[in-house]
Amino acid sequence: MFSKVLSRGVLAAAVLLAPAASFSAGHTAEAASSSVKVTLDGKSLSLDAAPTIVNGRTLVPYSGIVSALGGKASWDAKNKTVSAVQGSTTVKLTVGSRTAYINGSSKSLEAAPVLISGKTYVPLRLVSEAFGKWVSYSSASSTVAISSTLTVNTSTGPFTLKKKPQRIVTLSSSDTEIIYALGSTVVGRSTALGTVYPPAAASVPEVGSTHGIEFEKLAALKPDLVIASPSLKSQQATIEKLGTQVMFNSHNTFTEIQASIRLYGKVLGQETKAEQLIKQMNTDVSSLKKPGTAPKTLIVYGAPGSFVVALPSSYPGNFLELAGGKNVASGFKALAEMPQYADLSLERIIAANPDLILFIAHGDADEVKASFKKQFETNPAWKSLSAVKNDRFEVLPSDLFAANPGLRAPQAVQAINKLLLQVN
Repeated sequence: MFSKVLSRGVLAAAVLLAPAASFSAGHTAEAASSSVKVTLDGKSLSLDAAPTIVNGRTLVPYSGIVSALGGKASWDAKNKTVSAVQGSTTVKLTVGSRTAYINGSSKSLEAAPVLISGKTYVPLRLVSEAFGKWVSYSSASSTVAISSTLTVNTSTGPFTLKKKPQRIVTLSSSDTEIIYALGSTVVGRSTALGTVYPPAAASVPEVGSTHGIEFEKLAALKPDLVIASPSLKSQQATIEKLGTQVMFNSHNTFTEIQASIRLYGKVLGQETKAEQLIKQMNTDVSSLKKPGTAPKTLIVYGAPGSFVVALPSSYPGNFLELAGGKNVASGFKALAEMPQYADLSLERIIAANPDLILFIAHGDADEVKASFKKQFETNPAWKSLSAVKNDRFEVLPSDLFAANPGLRAPQAVQAINKLLLQVN
């Protein structure tokens, strides 16, 4: 045991006492970690030198890792630059530079490549992920695991990705926003009904929505992963003919949205960031002041003549309960084609006599409210409701409720909570 500790100490000392010129400017190799193991699809990976830890990141000799991943590498001694190629992917890294280039696009590094004893060490994660692999670290076994495939659990069941996606298309606005919040981007997104979130995605090509896909546009984008609603499963074969995988996933409730954040965090190798986003969501909602008595509330979605009522299993209904309200439609029968909603039963609504009526509709909020108010005034049944008598009916912000807000769910809950507090 003592000899092993001693040998590791000598190795670390050798690295730390190496000439300063052998390290990149501004960086120090913390240790040449002979105890750190590297595996590829469960099998130990033999490298020509032990991994090195720099600024908390694992660096390995470039030739060994590139070769193991099925690529070819070259070294430009004059510019101290490594070029690694696998298929259509080219990675360029320069000793001492925290900027890498993947197919010409720059990417910031937390640890730059370094020279140690004449060998060039590059970030293991950067190279592996650029070549479509997933990387994870187990502190218990001091093992960096590289995986060629990844099986995740979606809302529709297990799904296996054949490579880490680089070109993602999302067919719902909430998925787009989550992907960006996790530090990635999309090459195609759903057709916007209003403001695009985040603004950085506004210039991304639109390719359709849960109601239909523009396949010609989709094909031109050459995605390697399409994230779609389960309602589009009938289009699976057509999408896959484009040479891409399609992952079916959806979310309605606050908890389901968080499950999607964890799912996409795992797909993108951003599990820590996903947990940070979820923690903030929980903090935002738990800090709300709830009404002393839960106001009886009805949430109506649609337009005059085509109303439906939000059930607790819908995102507006779920947000209502989190905000401190009571959904008067909780016992209504779900629609077969829209199981999170129910037919508007005026008879049952009159019996429930809600304290507050909330509407979800597209268009200008003032115009929508004026239209509803006119209908109330001409319909004796509506006029009898407590909410109408007390002028307690409001149009919810369309940017938070016209479509599932995903990551902005806490803002949606806060919007309802504010209205509930005005009732008591």
